[in-house]
Amino acid sequence: MSRLQLALIVVAALVLLALYVQGKWQERKLLQRMRATLHGGVQDALLQAGAAGAAAPGADPPDPQGARTEPRWDDAAAPGAAAGIAAGPAAAPAVGSAAGRNAAAAYTAVAGEAPVELRAAQLAQELAARAGAGAHGAPEEVVSEPLRLPAAANPPDWVEDPMLDLALELRCARAVDGVAVIDAAAALAAESFPLPVHFVVWDSRHEQWVLPDRFGYYTDALAAIQLAGRRGALTAEVLTRFLAAVRQVATALQADFDVPDADRLLAQARELDAVCARYDLRIGLTVLAAGAAWTAPQLRAAAQRAGFAAGATAQGWVHADDAGAPLLALTAESATPRKVFLELDVPMVASHADGLAALIDRAEALAGILGGSVVDDNGRPVDAGSMAAVQPQLAQLHEEMARAGIEPGGVRARRLYR
Repeated sequence: MSRLQLALIVVAALVLLALYVQGKWQERKLLQRMRATLHGGVQDALLQAGAAGAAAPGADPPDPQGARTEPRWDDAAAPGAAAGIAAGPAAAPAVGSAAGRNAAAAYTAVAGEAPVELRAAQLAQELAARAGAGAHGAPEEVVSEPLRLPAAANPPDWVEDPMLDLALELRCARAVDGVAVIDAAAALAAESFPLPVHFVVWDSRHEQWVLPDRFGYYTDALAAIQLAGRRGALTAEVLTRFLAAVRQVATALQADFDVPDADRLLAQARELDAVCARYDLRIGLTVLAAGAAWTAPQLRAAAQRAGFAAGATAQGWVHADDAGAPLLALTAESATPRKVFLELDVPMVASHADGLAALIDRAEALAGILGGSVVDDNGRPVDAGSMAAVQPQLAQLHEEMARAGIEPGGVRARRLYR
């Protein structure tokens, strides 16, 4: 073989390798966009609760775009307890096409749940990118292709729940490759729904629902939307838009699906919304400065000493239980506050976790570190004895939730109250 022939072979191999890498890079970008929309992360409900509390100390958070306002207990509902503990009926969610459009505008992305486990190669890339960011500033985008694992290695965190979901099975006339499935699912990703939407495919080899993989071939898919949640219930307008998007996906995949009974579904959504509102309760305490306002460094140091970790906002922190699940939210009224607010999201706390005791303990710890005092929403001092009187009511609420099929702190509770 001559040198010219050898050189041509090397050049051809390099061109093929470049084309392969380019194709992998384009695939990675497409999958990232799809997963960010259909299976993107969702902020923790405790953090969202804390942010709402910081916006209006001593008052219920506003009801944006027809969303439901959570009830709080007042002094009349729990004698001897802090005024920061309140209960009451939740406002009914707005229904109708205008409300649906407002809700869609308020929540600008399809809310899905991110997979619990990352693939090993993806995790290694993420850690390497973070390490590079710490050493050299902004991280560079990683475009190298990880080792491809079977589709079964990337299962979704979401599992269909007949109580919570409208799930439509799409039956394809023939096996469809993963790239076509991902492209077709973009019709769902392009819409903005006020309730979580999920899209998975059936892996017949491993007999389980998985996220679509471009190297796979699929004959069945599942498109689902949650019927209700803390923000409200499925409306006729949202259901119509969801069905239209699913039809578009089915057309692209040459698939069919059974059209659901809209009246029955909307009635089921209203019933679930009422159950969700019945147990929607948050308890809050305030730590008030004795003198001048605290500085941001003082507050960060105090939060860390009291066992809080940084949250999603610059002025928000989270305290976890022994299992690592978020238990309490801490927020500040400003960058240099005289008040900080602690909040316990009752339905998100497991029955075995003593959330009320943790709330009192962490509030007193912060007050001691910052030189402040623990007060209710009216500025009156709060002691452990008055708060402890609420414990039997919380235990009863948790028992009622469990009887209704919603285990406190369980998967259903986290989906309903996030």
